Amino acid sequence: MTAAFDSARDHRISRDEAAGLIRAHQTQAAPGAHKASAFNRSAFEQLLAQPGATGIRIYHARHADGSPTMVMVAVDAAGNDLSSTSNLCMQNTTDCPPICAAPWS
Repeated sequence: MTAAFDSARDHRISRDEAAGLIRAHQTQAAPGAHKASAFNRSAFEQLLAQPGATGIRIYHARHADGSPTMVMVAVDAAGNDLSSTSNLCMQNTTDCPPICAAPWS
């Protein structure tokens, strides 16, 4: 049984923990594999401005050509995606590679 969505959860972790989690994933990734996607602030603000939005879910996704990306959708207080045809979804990311930040160390 999975835990219920907690819209008040504190998601903060230390920089060292973040670096360890990122390193653990990236050391297992194949050379040239998708490592990250960047969204601008406006994408988060638009999702959270939708009626009933209390959080954001980020999905691993693929373009028609098979290349990886991420898609964001808003979620309600029960953890359900706001996925009607009138709700916004976000993609159009800046992907890594090719545009990557300096490695976490």
